[in-house]
Formats: sequence, structure tokens, C-alpha cells
Amino acid sequence: MTRNEKRTQSLLKIRSMRFSMIICYAIIIIVVILGVTLFAVHTSEDVLKSKVSSMTTSLNNQLNINLNNYLSRLANAGTLAFSIDEAYTYDATAGDMDEYERINTEKSISDQLSKICLMENFLDYGIVYRNNSTIGNISKGTKSLFTDNMFEEFEKMITNRRTRDGWYTGYQDDYERIYYVKYIHENALIVISIYTSELSDVIRNSEADNGMTIRLTDQKYIIMNSTEKDENGKNLPFEIGEQVEGKDASTVLGEKYLTTINSCDVGWYVVCSIPTEIIMKEKNQMQIYIYIVALVSAIIAILIGIFFTSKLTDPGRIVTANLNEDTRDEEYSSVLTKGAFIEKTDEIISDKNSYAMILIDIDNYGEMIYNFGRSYAEGNIGRLVNEIQRLFPRSECIGRINTDTFAVIIEISEKDSMAVHKELSRKCAEICTEYRSTLHTESGKFPVTVSVGVAVSPDNATTAEKLFDCAHIALYTAKKNGTDSFVIYD
Repeated sequence: MTRNEKRTQSLLKIRSMRFSMIICYAIIIIVVILGVTLFAVHTSEDVLKSKVSSMTTSLNNQLNINLNNYLSRLANAGTLAFSIDEAYTYDATAGDMDEYERINTEKSISDQLSKICLMENFLDYGIVYRNNSTIGNISKGTKSLFTDNMFEEFEKMITNRRTRDGWYTGYQDDYERIYYVKYIHENALIVISIYTSELSDVIRNSEADNGMTIRLTDQKYIIMNSTEKDENGKNLPFEIGEQVEGKDASTVLGEKYLTTINSCDVGWYVVCSIPTEIIMKEKNQMQIYIYIVALVSAIIAILIGIFFTSKLTDPGRIVTANLNEDTRDEEYSSVLTKGAFIEKTDEIISDKNSYAMILIDIDNYGEMIYNFGRSYAEGNIGRLVNEIQRLFPRSECIGRINTDTFAVIIEISEKDSMAVHKELSRKCAEICTEYRSTLHTESGKFPVTVSVGVAVSPDNATTAEKLFDCAHIALYTAKKNGTDSFVIYD
């Protein structure tokens, strides 16, 4: 079926549904009015509980997102160690290295790790080797806690075999610290730690001042951080623990507490609880407003019905919507074509804020097709799209420039030029690191890598076309320098 035929079919279908939509919206209005009225008479108490439950669930979800973002930022800080070339190639357990070379290498790695540690204000930021030697900032507190079994104990904390990393707290009942551990190589681990008290800002919320208690626990429901004082290292209160044990992403209303629980990406739990008696204080107030809510709900339902009916039955809008499909890449619906990407970029950068255009190109794509076939090469394009969407979840837009080149627009919050360069360098290094892999052919190893070029608006250009040209120059320079690298246009 041709695109025009599809558009014609869509128009006919929408027009035929017009009368049905009007009837449906009329039914919705009647149901809303009737339901809200009955609600006011019979179930005001349940509605209030539902309201608080919804509010608490939303808050819990937001706190969970905040926690995941915070932990993700710390995990990303761990990848900075991989930007130190010697860090992931040096092995302190190897016995064949010259002592002078060993000392110089360890000093070089230690100096660079210390800079990262000071930059992020970690308790620990260093490398632990299988022979329990360390490089970087491994605190005396950590060394005394783990004694002579550091590598073995830290290695047990790696729970994610896919990403080869893990989070842990409560070692020897010490809930004052949180550890993040990731393999550098088989004989070396990068170790990061912070005080659990630093999570207070992550789980702090104004609702805690209205009687709600927010707690972060480990998988055993032992409290790691709480808006209540002196709870760290203790079990959840019995009434709350009984409600949430064995549950995930749930809201439970008991006699004493309304409690929500949600697990974060690393398996810890965010638990929000509010005493039932606080909820019921608002019961009488709700009776006064229930009829107002009914009236407002009816008006909103009518307005929504009119709005959507007019929009969905407007042929011009439908044609425009179908035409808009042409702006999307045929293989990836969330990715714009080059023309649409340039047009969208012009709209974005016109608000005078700072933005970066990042061009990402798969190196040696033609050779990849030759060695492994077009199907495999296209699979690597899909992997690149997935990596871009994962590494830039808040991007303004993503575009496909050609077969193996993609572009991303991100907003820059930093004002200082050095801070901007540093943040972009971190992002670019992360792209190269996450995508990098090695394949084996009969003629030897085949590296699967990307090259990255970056330009910044308005510093480098104020239009999308010129910004693209600058980013393309940077990309060309990166490839000229030897691929698997990035260049920021200066």
C-alpha cells in the first residue's frame, strides 16, 4: 500500500469514527459526574487514601529516579579510570616488570586517580589488585575494615556479571559506607566509596516534614539512610517491614501506615511511609471540595472531548501528521532524518542557550560489511542507536546523517568553557568506551570502534548548518588522528 493510500485510508477511518467519538465522550462526561457524586457521598475516605497513595507512589518513583541517577553518576565516575591508559593495562600481580618501571607506572596511575578522587570528593577512589596491593586513594578506614582480604571481599561485591560491577553496603555491619566495585581486568578492581549520609540529599523531600518518613534499605531491609534520626544499620520498623517484605513497586495500606516500596537499579529499596491518622485528618476537608471537583471534572471532560474531536477529525492536521512520518528514519522511529534533524536543531539552538552537536561515526564500516556481512554490520548500527539512547536519555533530538553516522543535540548547563570541555570530553570518552569491542577474523583482530566530533553553539556557530560543518570537521580530524577517538571543535 502506498503512502497516499495509507493517508486516504486514515482520513476515511477518522471521519467514520467522528460520531462514535462524540458518543464516547458524552458517556465519559456522564460517568465522571455520576462517579464523582457517588464518590462524595459514599467513599470520601477511600478517595483521600487513594489520593495520598498516589502522591506517595509518585514521590517514591521520583526518589527512585533520583537515586538511580545519583548511583549512575557515581558508576560513570568509575569509568573515568578507564581513560587512564595505564590503569587498565598495568597488573601489579605480574612479577616480570622492572621495579623502577613498576614504581613510575604506579605513581603515574596514582596521581591521575587522585585528581579524579579530589574532583568528586570520594572517600575511596583507587584500584585494588589480586595481591591486595592498591593504587590511588584507598582510605585507612577501608583498609582496616577489609584487612588482608580486600580483593577477595571486593570481588564478592560484583553482582552484575554482564557489566562486571556491583554495589554493596553493610560489610561487617558497617552501614556508614557504600561501595561501588568494577573490574578493571581479572586481577584489578576499581573501588569507589562514599558515606551513606551523602544520600540524604537524594532522598530528602519536603513531604518528610508533613509526617512522611523516607528510608533507603538494602536487600535485607536494613536501613542505609532515613529522614528519621539514628536509624542507620537498623531493621525496618516491624509494622512497616511486615507490609513490604517480598514486595516491589507496591503501595500497601495498613491499619497504622500507608507504605510504598520501590527497588532501584542496584536492588536497594526506597520505602516511604505515612501514619494513617495523618491521612484521616484531611477527611472532613475533602467533603467540602468534592462537589467542586465533580463540576471541574465534568468541564474538563467536555473540553477534552471537544478538543480531541476537533483535532482528530481535522483532515489538514491528519495530513500534516502523516507527512511528519517522512521526517523519521525508516528503521528507527525515534531517530530523525538528516533534513529533519537540521531543521529541528535550528529550532532548538534559537533559544540562545548553549548546546552541543555530537557526530558519531562507526569506523571502518565498509570493512565490517566485507568481513562479516551486511546483516552483522547493520546490527552494529542498531547497537550504536541503543548506546546513544542510553548514554543521552535527555537529548534534545537524535538524527541519522548517513548509513553509519548519527548526530545528537544535548543542552549544556555548564557556563565555564573549561567545565564544558571537560563534560563533553567525559561524554565522548564514554561513547568510545561503551561501544568499543574486538572481533576476530582469519586475518587477525578487527576493532569495532567509533569516532566522535563535537561542536558547540553559540561558541562555534549559531545556525544548524554551520554547527554541523564544525562538528563534521572535528569528526574528520578524529578519524585522521587514528579513529576510536574524539575531537571537540575549537
